[in-house]
Amino acid sequence: MFRCRAVLAGLALIVLAGALPRGQAPSVQGEWTARVEEDGRVHLQMHTDDLGARRAGQASDRGRRGDWSFGRSFQAAELKGLPAQGGSLTVENARFELVREAGTISFQGSFRGGRGAGLFSFAPRQEYAAEMKALGYTVEDTSAAGLFRMAAFDVGRRFHDELAALGYTKLPLEMLVRMRTHGADTGYIKELQAAGYRDVPADQVVRARDHGVNREYLEGLAAAGYKGLPLEEVIRARDHGVSRKYLDELAAAGYKGLALGDVVRARDHGVTPEFSRELRQLGYSPSLDELRRLRDHGVTPDYVREMRDAGYGDVPLGELIRLRDRGVTASYVREMGQAGYTKLPLESLMRMRDHGVTPGYIRDLAGVGYKGITPDLLVRMRDHGVTPSFIRRAQEQGHKDASPEELIRLRSRGIVRD
Repeated sequence: MFRCRAVLAGLALIVLAGALPRGQAPSVQGEWTARVEEDGRVHLQMHTDDLGARRAGQASDRGRRGDWSFGRSFQAAELKGLPAQGGSLTVENARFELVREAGTISFQGSFRGGRGAGLFSFAPRQEYAAEMKALGYTVEDTSAAGLFRMAAFDVGRRFHDELAALGYTKLPLEMLVRMRTHGADTGYIKELQAAGYRDVPADQVVRARDHGVNREYLEGLAAAGYKGLPLEEVIRARDHGVSRKYLDELAAAGYKGLALGDVVRARDHGVTPEFSRELRQLGYSPSLDELRRLRDHGVTPDYVREMRDAGYGDVPLGELIRLRDRGVTASYVREMGQAGYTKLPLESLMRMRDHGVTPGYIRDLAGVGYKGITPDLLVRMRDHGVTPSFIRRAQEQGHKDASPEELIRLRSRGIVRD
């Protein structure tokens, strides 16, 4: 890549001295690079660093200059004078033009193996503003820089007429420019119309184009059974990553005929076909809504397998969500078993976890002589703050053989303070 850039930079320097007719000062000038494909398409990039200054009428003030770049693909036939050699184009001192209604952009440079670089200049066409005025448009910026932009984006009578033929009339000039700059041109509008989207407002056409709703995407939705949907719904699906592949994978997993809005929500919540398949392999047949809830609450296939290994198999999905929400993990279950509490009911596990009865708390109680306490009593002792340090303090004050209930009473009445 570095060598390629160096070659292009060198090419630009080679043509720098002889790019323009001697004694002629171009209104706008800059550098270009290009790549020619085998099919004849030319990817052309133009850059000028003083367009802002020229618009302000201060071409000599380097401090106020601003960069401006423009790039798009053209058919080779649009670039008049460019040799037709495809991706192997190699030529020195190449000269070609891009003729637009607002003016002509002239290029000079060199190509090697289909890659080129050089300089360009722009000559505005004086009749342009009057022609646009006849169409009802006032071109406020008639400077060379302003007309260069209109030429670069190819905004003129032809574009106006093409839009009118498709039903887009009386659009503001700003909208014409916006449609061109965003690639929402007549070719794109025809793609939308072919997919059944007619009379789409111009600003929505631009939004759809910006969000990547193209012919391929629309055809993919249609093939998956999603036709005739509002364009805004399609835009939303595209934004949220609902692809043809995702729809096909959901269908293969048994989720067919879903509303597109439900698919979008599933995608947003991280529901994948693989997630569904793993759960089915574990014996569950969740609905799409259940998949979303499981994903939201962190109930993964791994979590289900770990709970099974810990002795809790065939737990309903709703109960798995409750367990996960309460922090009952397989490691908690195993540690409780090591502390002597095995095969506890799920409700007991959740209640003990909710109230902070940990394996460490149970071991600490055993260390001061309290073992084999029922789960319910452990919860009450924990809730009342009966800690090992409190028990030792009570023993120091003569309550050596106090039962758990007595310890709770001593703590709640303040008879013994920790």
